[in-house]
Amino acid sequence: AVVDCGALDALVISLEEFDPGVKEAAAWAIGYIARHNAPLSQAVVDAGVVPLLVLCIQEPEIALKRVAASALSDIAKHSPELAQTVVDTGAIAHLAQMILNPDAKLKRQVFSALSQIAKHSVDIAEMVVEAEIFPAALVCLKDPDEYVRKNVATLIREITKHTPE
Repeated sequence: AVVDCGALDALVISLEEFDPGVKEAAAWAIGYIARHNAPLSQAVVDAGVVPLLVLCIQEPEIALKRVAASALSDIAKHSPELAQTVVDTGAIAHLAQMILNPDAKLKRQVFSALSQIAKHSVDIAEMVVEAEIFPAALVCLKDPDEYVRKNVATLIREITKHTPE
């Protein structure tokens, strides 16, 4: 219903706002729409939000980075095609740069997003590895935050499940 009434256009405009709080709220709403199923995720992609979310993860505000990374995760999780759309915007490199950020909640979202991207195919998983996430990701297996540790372990599983090597 939210998508049918044209709300995505307003959310896209909100992602382009100067105010980081407005961007954060828009990214949060977009993530909630995208997480339900592949068709809603595709509608979000078709509205042009993925490049804007990648810009949001480059902003200085930690809360905005968290929500944008979460929304990218919600988009990528449904299919290899949606994950590839996220990859094509350069999201992996920007997510990889945040692996050692001191904010645990941000690291949780970063590892979740990388996991949701990597899980679909060996080719996409290799792109995640090529972003030089190791050994930094392995260091995070000793992070004080249990959810960071869990999400790192999930990422490693999603990468390694594609190949016996």
